[in-house]
Amino acid sequence: MNKSWKADIEFEALYESAYKQKVDSRNLHPLQRKGIKSAIKSKKSFLDFKNKGIENSQNRSKITSSLYLGRTSGGKKVFFHTEFSKEKIKCWSTLDLLNIGNLIVTDKFDTTGGRARNFKGQMPTRRIGVSNISIITIAYLNAFQHICDYKKVGHINGSPSRELTRELMYLVMPEIESRNVDSPYYGIGWDSITSAWELNPDEDYHRYKSYFNSLVQETIKEIKAGSVDGQATTSIVKAGELVDGLYQARKGA
Repeated sequence: MNKSWKADIEFEALYESAYKQKVDSRNLHPLQRKGIKSAIKSKKSFLDFKNKGIENSQNRSKITSSLYLGRTSGGKKVFFHTEFSKEKIKCWSTLDLLNIGNLIVTDKFDTTGGRARNFKGQMPTRRIGVSNISIITIAYLNAFQHICDYKKVGHINGSPSRELTRELMYLVMPEIESRNVDSPYYGIGWDSITSAWELNPDEDYHRYKSYFNSLVQETIKEIKAGSVDGQATTSIVKAGELVDGLYQARKGA
């Protein structure tokens, strides 16, 4: 075993013993006591932060966030909005997603200025420089929107699953507020929300992912084909249903 790994393992064992008061820290070397004190303080801070996040999440029946996608050649700012609750997830964009995808492909959509995300009523957090919004991002958002609208997968008794909520939140929610302890959004993230709301896990997760991936692939295909009419939306939904049907048949075989 690597010597440094062995030293780390030995320190972790010593830290756990001291943390659980199985050993008297007065009998340890001063450097060991200093290291253990720092580790215990760090662990306590993390637990306090996590518990506060869960507490703030429990105080909210719904969470609304906005993701800035970019600006059209005419100067119109475009956003993707999401409203999360235990009962349902609502998604909508200020411009048709397939249309946005076509604008990106034809270089008529400005994504400079970073990708900004914010909770409703809060200032946005923004990445510096050019954002990584692409047709793949648009395809992901489109797939999530269809799944939340149609509820054929990713839902349990009509309510969003833990996995669906987690994956969509990871894409659209702002960075976790960790500086202002007085903020009502302090510590709120997908982990605190899914724990506080006690969302159920999806026992048919592979079916959901197969459906999701087929929607993404079909959306990218439609964007590249330049299709933005109702037929495109229909073909995207049918593609997901086809994969779902094949999965169900395979499962029942």
